[in-house]
Parts: sequence; C-alpha cells; structure tokens
Amino acid sequence: MGVKDSIRLGRVGGVTIGLNWSLIVIALLLAFGLADNRFPADAPTAGDTAYAVAGAITAVALLLAVLLHELGHAVVARRFGMKVDGITLSWLGGQTRIEGDARTPGVELAIGAVGPAVSLALGGILWLVRLPLAAAGGHALVISALGWLAVINVVLAVFNLVPASPLDGGRVLHAVIWRVTRNRWKATRAASLAGVGLGAAMVVVGFSRLLTIGAQVDGLVLMVLGFWIMASARSEEQAAHVVAVLDPFQVADVMRPVGAAPGWITVRNFIEHYDSPRPGWVWLLERWNEPGYSGLVAGEDLRQIPPTRWDALRPGDLALPVDKAGAARAREPVLGALRRSGGQQVLLVIEGGRTVGAVLPSDVQSLIRTGQRPAPGAHRPAEAGGPLR
Repeated sequence: MGVKDSIRLGRVGGVTIGLNWSLIVIALLLAFGLADNRFPADAPTAGDTAYAVAGAITAVALLLAVLLHELGHAVVARRFGMKVDGITLSWLGGQTRIEGDARTPGVELAIGAVGPAVSLALGGILWLVRLPLAAAGGHALVISALGWLAVINVVLAVFNLVPASPLDGGRVLHAVIWRVTRNRWKATRAASLAGVGLGAAMVVVGFSRLLTIGAQVDGLVLMVLGFWIMASARSEEQAAHVVAVLDPFQVADVMRPVGAAPGWITVRNFIEHYDSPRPGWVWLLERWNEPGYSGLVAGEDLRQIPPTRWDALRPGDLALPVDKAGAARAREPVLGALRRSGGQQVLLVIEGGRTVGAVLPSDVQSLIRTGQRPAPGAHRPAEAGGPLR
C-alpha cells in the first residue's frame, strides 16, 4: 500500500504523509460507534450533538496517535541514516516505508521498538491527564474519550509487540534472532513463520466468532486481519529470500554480452546472420539514417516468433526503446542496481562510455530461482556494441 493508493496530506519533518481511502470509512464507523454506544453509556445526559462531536474528535485523535506511532519509526530510521519514503495511514493502522534494510540488529531493534514505545507513552500520558479530571468531577464525556484513547493506545502497543511479522514485534524478534544466530535469513524465516502462525490463529478465531450470533462483525474483521498478516508475512519472507540470493552477486556475474545490429532488416536475416552465431546476446538496434541506437532486443525473443512471420517483421517491431532501459556498472551489486533503476525492464551496463553488457529480468529471475550464477563463459565480454548514443 503506497503513495498511489492514498490521499496525500502533506509532509511532517520531510516525511510524506498519505491517507488511504479505507481509513476514512473506518474513522466514520468508529466515530459513529463511539457516539452511539460508548459515550451515551458513560455520559447519559450529554446529548446527541455532543456525542457526535466527541466521536469525530476522538476518531481524529486516534489517527493522530497512529501517525505519531509511525513517525517514531521514521525519526529513528532517519537517525541511523536510512531513507524514509513516506507514511501511509490505512484501516490496518499505519505503514512507514523505509528504503533498504537495517545495517545491524541493534538498529533494527531500535526502529521496531520505538513505535510501540510511542503508543505506550501516549496511553500513559492520556491516562494521567484523565485521572485528575475524573477526581475533580470533570465532564463525563471528556473523561470517557480520554480513557478510551488511553486504553486503545496501550492495546495498539501490545498488539504491535506480538513477535510476528509484519508487526513491530516481528521486527524485534528478527533483530534478536539475527543477533544470536548472526544469520539474517534465518531470522527472517523465523519471524515470517510466526506471522503466518499468528494470522492463521486469527482466521480460526474469527471464523468461530463468525458462527456466533451477534459477533459476526468481530469475526469478519479478525479473519480479514489474519489473512492480511499471513500474506504480509509471506511477502516479507519472499523479499528477504530475493535479498539473500542476490546479495553476493555483482552485475558482471549476470550480465549478457551485447552487440550492435541493424534494426531494419527482417527477423529471418537477423537470426541467420547475427543471432545464430551468438546465442544469448542482447542486441542494440542501429537507426536507419542517423547514429545511435533506437532500441534493444534479446535474440531468444525473436526466436519465439513463428517462422512463418520472420519475413514480415523486423527486430525493431519487438524492441524495447533504449530510453526505457536503466543503467548499471559492472562492478556494482546487483541489488543496488535493481533498486536504483526503479523497476526498469532491462539494465544496460555502461563502462567508459560504452555499453558492455545487459541484464534482463529473466536472468535475474533465473538467478533467484537457482541461486547460481551463469556457467563460466556463458556471459563473455561483448565482441560488438559501442557507445550508447
């Protein structure tokens, strides 16, 4: 859930804050529930208008509390030199998007623990504010709202401290296991398995509540939340697997050789005269009447075209425009190049102003699947190619 799914509210301390549309619905339901049930029970004489106003203010106050929780993560992450892409508030609470991974278990522990600590502190402060008001006979509606906010912040902190991904407690658990085992991947697997177990338990409990008269809504919420926790935990495990596999490799380990070829000849001529002698290459397609290249294409992509159409198509018809490719250096880590490219389909490897190789998504996926670099000699230096113009 990122920026595209949310309404941008502005920036706090340089961090972009977004609000997912689902939270608007939840906030309205929360305000209505407080105004219709809790506040009339705690302050019977306040009146419907006061209940509605108090419900709206309390719902907004909870959103601010969740925002402070997430800002705690953001502040500590930035304190350790990590980039924070933004915060999104949604019906699931909040999500702080931190780029990259913590360098040490201690950094991860600090980032994970600060959010619940903020929520606990807020709960304690709100309760301390409530106590003298209640002793002095303050307005029952204010006392009720403060008490509810205090308790819900403590509940938020305790729930987030459950040692299972993707909760903050999962990050704490990950940091502890990482520190003890000195193996980041083992820590990720353990935290993810705990998340899957927690989500499954919530689904089971939610289903049992779904079959109970009068508890269907609670059961449905528990089931949805449980499925989300399971999916998020699996997603984190998969992402960590990708990092664990790719981390030892440099771009030079997976890049293919490149060559230059005319883009205006037929696919048949291209395969017979250029690709067949050099299988596995990526080709930069020369322009017809000016210097430079118009696009790039992998030889195997052309071979997937039915031979009956080889005389009717040109390589340029299937080429990726050059400006759609990212750039990388041969001796930089594969992970760094992929992250910096921002999801480009192909990476062109540039050294000394010349294009010396290319990395295709299929090659990266094969590396993730097998965990092995290409066979020696499979990705030899390019015999053709030239400056990317």
